[in-house]
Amino acid sequence: MNVPSNSGRSAADPIAKPSRRPPQISLGFMLLSTVVLAVMSAGIFYASRVGAVQDELSVLSGGSVESGGVDASRFSHIVFIMFTFTSPLILAAILSTVVGVMKWLDRSGR
Repeated sequence: MNVPSNSGRSAADPIAKPSRRPPQISLGFMLLSTVVLAVMSAGIFYASRVGAVQDELSVLSGGSVESGGVDASRFSHIVFIMFTFTSPLILAAILSTVVGVMKWLDRSGR
């Protein structure tokens, strides 16, 4: 029996050469990632303005620390710590509420 090398299939036949679709990222996941990164960036930006964090970075890089303005930076430091602890919960609550409202609008629109 003479069998051709490609077993009778042409090069354009999808069975001979299975093509895989590249993985796709959903729009919702991209938007969620963008929101999370934006919140993290805002937190890092705010941290760079807090006096206590600036002092720690200055000491870490070998600089000196100014002793003035301790009371003024204390409030900013407390706000930053509270933001750090509560931001994941607040972000989850906001996203859950938005998704719930979107599902409710989708159901009522049908």
